[in-house]
Amino acid sequence: MLGYAFLAVSAGSSVAQAQEDPSFDCSKARTHVEKVLCSGGNSGMGWIDQTMADLYKAVHQVPGADPAALQASQRAWLVQRNHCSGSDEKVLNCLLDSYRARYVELAAPYDQQHVTGAYSNGRVNGILDGVLFPDGSLSVSIASSGPAPAYDQCSVTFRAPLKGDTVQYVAPPDVDDLDDKCAIELKLNGSRIQVMPTDCRDDCGNGASFDGVYKR
Repeated sequence: MLGYAFLAVSAGSSVAQAQEDPSFDCSKARTHVEKVLCSGGNSGMGWIDQTMADLYKAVHQVPGADPAALQASQRAWLVQRNHCSGSDEKVLNCLLDSYRARYVELAAPYDQQHVTGAYSNGRVNGILDGVLFPDGSLSVSIASSGPAPAYDQCSVTFRAPLKGDTVQYVAPPDVDDLDDKCAIELKLNGSRIQVMPTDCRDDCGNGASFDGVYKR
């Protein structure tokens, strides 16, 4: 099971801006599942839930889509998702499994390369989640953690076009440093994704990085 215990960042934003909010109003969270999704901080659940909302909306707009069938399957998935129980950690990991499986289901009709999924990199203690959208863009969350005792963290989320086997993303300039841009290139090769960042070190702790090859 792939865990997820890293800071997430809002899609399309600068690398340093945290994404802590899911797709619903956390002030109205009542169930254990909802509260875990709203846990913010280093949970990463804001990104994973907002991505689901964006993907569900996008697949509705695909020509030939059956809105009634999509709605019924989404409702059935939500029932299954809400059965996650136990400690906060158990609920979090149950939710991750549930969301990742649903991403694959929703993307299956058009994701011919089978890109959508979770990938891991043991060298940097990292996880990459990739979700392909109907418009050919790839929503990506990468998070890693450096070694003990500091456990410095490094994280980024973004959404950029997938062209062939390559994704190229350039972060908007940081408001505090307009000359500093982080660029990330992804190379897809079957069940592997190579992550090649440039000028992104300022967005990581001293002992952390997120470059390298991520595997299913």
